[in-house]
Amino acid sequence: MTLHVEPAKVRSTAAAWDTENLHLTAAAKQIIGVGTGGFTPAVASLVGRFIEAWEAIATKSARSSESQADGLRSTAIDILETDAKTDFDASLALSSIKEIR
Repeated sequence: MTLHVEPAKVRSTAAAWDTENLHLTAAAKQIIGVGTGGFTPAVASLVGRFIEAWEAIATKSARSSESQADGLRSTAIDILETDAKTDFDASLALSSIKEIR
């Protein structure tokens, strides 16, 4: 079994998660900025709780998106460093193989 990772694809996927984080962070700020004015006191209380709940969900989702992006970048770096070390080790091994007569 062979594992093939395309670093460019991992980077673009991490960037997409970064973008998702930015969108969700902006949404959370917009949600919390919604007022309860225009509602009766009984309804305003419910609207306030609804706004707080959705802001919390958006904020948590933004953090998860950023964590996903960070994890992808970290994994890509680990894979590239391992590949580089393996290539270096292989070149050392190949350079030490000589025909003995």
